[in-house]
Amino acid sequence: MMLAPGPQRKLVETWQTKERPGSPQNLKKLNNQDFNHLRSYCLSKGQLFEDGTFPAHISSIGSQLLPEDKLHSIEWRRPIEIQHNPRLIVDDVSRFDIAQGHIGDCWVLAALGSLTLQKHFLDNVLPNDQGFQHNYAGIFHFRFWHFGDWVDVVIDDKLPFHNGNYLFVHPQMRNEFWPSLLEKAYAK
Repeated sequence: MMLAPGPQRKLVETWQTKERPGSPQNLKKLNNQDFNHLRSYCLSKGQLFEDGTFPAHISSIGSQLLPEDKLHSIEWRRPIEIQHNPRLIVDDVSRFDIAQGHIGDCWVLAALGSLTLQKHFLDNVLPNDQGFQHNYAGIFHFRFWHFGDWVDVVIDDKLPFHNGNYLFVHPQMRNEFWPSLLEKAYAK
């Protein structure tokens, strides 16, 4: 692919430098969390990951998004508790996979939709070494371009619900969870 001069070309050239810290091959780790190490540890202990740096708690949602009484009625659920056969991705990633949740976060929908149209960036953001079928331990990771570096962000898969409805972005297909988990990683 031939890129025109400008910010996108500079971005692609910069993140392709393999040795540089913050490149896709040498990621910076948010909160020093190593996905592979944490997943291996959870699998060896037979337990699901719980992220102490971004806990399933109202403090991770923010007090300004909902009234106090609604904040205290939030339920946290893992995809394996929501669907019989959860998948990270069903068929392929598409802008049509995404639906807005209870909170008005349409700007996230727009960003995710745009990302699905840029396959060369999407492949960096959404690593394919994870899912619900093989080596599932309740842990996922996503990569974000942050101030000139690729940063790996680890999360648990607990999602917030209010009155049985997704609080934030959710999938159009009931058993596809990449939109919800990617938004959670971005929020962290």
